[in-house]
Amino acid sequence: MLALLWRSSITGSGTVNAKLVQQLEGEKRHWREVLKRVVAVITFLSERGLPFRGNDEVLGSPHNGNFLGILEVISQFDPFLAEHINKYGQKGRGSTSYLSSTICEDLIKQMGDKIKATIAAEIQQAKYFSVIVDSTPDLSHTDQLTFIFRFVSKEGKIIERFVDFEPIESHTGESLANTVMTLLDSFSLDIANCRGQEYDNASNMSGRYNGLQAHLKKKNPLIHYIPCAAHSLNLVGVNSIEGSCQDASKFFDLMQSLYAFCAGSTHRWNIFFNNANIKLDMTLKSLSSTRWSCRADASKALCGNYAKIREILPSISSDTGEKRDTRSEAAALCSKLGTLEAQFWHCILSRFKVTSESLQKADMELMTAIHLFESLRSWVVSLRDQFDHFETAAKNVPGVCQSYKDELQRVKKRKVFSDESTEHEVTLKGRERYQVETFNVIIDKLVSCLDHRVDA
Repeated sequence: MLALLWRSSITGSGTVNAKLVQQLEGEKRHWREVLKRVVAVITFLSERGLPFRGNDEVLGSPHNGNFLGILEVISQFDPFLAEHINKYGQKGRGSTSYLSSTICEDLIKQMGDKIKATIAAEIQQAKYFSVIVDSTPDLSHTDQLTFIFRFVSKEGKIIERFVDFEPIESHTGESLANTVMTLLDSFSLDIANCRGQEYDNASNMSGRYNGLQAHLKKKNPLIHYIPCAAHSLNLVGVNSIEGSCQDASKFFDLMQSLYAFCAGSTHRWNIFFNNANIKLDMTLKSLSSTRWSCRADASKALCGNYAKIREILPSISSDTGEKRDTRSEAAALCSKLGTLEAQFWHCILSRFKVTSESLQKADMELMTAIHLFESLRSWVVSLRDQFDHFETAAKNVPGVCQSYKDELQRVKKRKVFSDESTEHEVTLKGRERYQVETFNVIIDKLVSCLDHRVDA
C-alpha cells in the first residue's frame, strides 16, 4: 500500500519528480533515435566494405570520411539529426555525441560479436562442421589467417560463414593448429565434432607429418583433409606452363608484353582501342599471377583484337614519328605474334575459367568437384585430335601468315665428324614440329596434372 502511494506521489502530474521522469524518458528517446541512425550508417558501410574514417573528424570537412559524411547528408533531410549535430557535434573529448570514432568502433565491435554469436549458435545447432583456413597479408603487411566454417543447416542447405581474421607470426603447422584450436574454443565448438578441413596445397598446411592438417588429425582422426579444389585447378595451369615446353611460356610472356606495350602509353592505347563502342572485357588485360583461370579474359581480348593488333604493330614499327625504342618493341612483338597459340589457349582457358567458377560455389560438394575435374580431363584429352581444327581457324584470321616460322628459316647444317654415323637425323619442321613438340606436349602435361590433382 505504501509502495503504491509512493509511486503515485512521484508520478502524479505537477510534481517535481514527474517532470524529472518525463525529462529522463525524453533523453532516452533522443539517444535511441540517434543510435538508430548511427547503426544504420555503420551497417550500410560494413555491408559494402567501405572505409569509415577520413583524414580528419571535423564536421563539415570534405575529408572527414564516409561515416560522418553520410550522417551529414542524412541531416540535410532529417531535422532531428540536423539539430543533434548542431547541438552536440564538435564539442570535444568528454562530451557525449555518438558521432566520434570511439563510439563507432565500439558499436562495430558489439555488432561483430553479435554476428559471431549468431554464427556460433548456427554451427552448434548443426553440430558437425568443417573448417576452411587460408593466410593472406593485408595492406599493412600483417599476415592474417582467414577462418571460414562450413556446415549443413537444419533445412539441409550447405552454408559457409566467414568468422574472423586472426593475425599470425609463425607459419608452422603446429602454430597454425594452435590458432585454429583457440578460435574453436572462443566459439565454444568441440574439435570432436569437426569432420573436414580444407586448405591450399602449401606444405605447412597440407603436410602429411607436420602440416596443419596433420596436427588437427592428431586431435581428431575423423577430420578428413581435402585440398582446395580451386587452388588445385590453378596449380594445374601453372605447372602445365612451367613444366611443359618453352613455346607455352613464351606465349604468356607475349600476352603480358603486349599489354605492357599498349598500356604504357595513352597514345598507343587509343591507337589499338579507339573505338568508343568497344566493350571493357575486349581490351587487353594484365595476366594474374594467382588466378590462372583469369587469364581467359586476357586470351579472349587477344583473340578478339588479333587482326587489328596484327595490322597496327607493323605500322607503328615503320612510323618515323615514334621513338626508336617503340618502333623496335613493336617490330619484336609483331614477329612473335602467332594466332595458333592464341586460338588454342583461348579455348583451354575459357573452359578452365568456367570450371574454376563452379568449384568456388559455396554449395559445391566433393563428388561434384571430382566430376568437374574428370569432365575437364576428358575434354582436354579430346583436344588432342583437334589440331587440324585449331590450325584451320588460325589460318582463317585475316592477315595471318599461312606458313610456320621455322619453315621460312634456313636449316643449319651440323658438321659430321669421322666417328659419327652418316645417317641423317630426323628433324621435324613446320606443322609437324609444332604439333608434336608443342601442341601434344601441352595436352599431355595438362592431363598429367589433372590426374595428379584428382588423385589427391
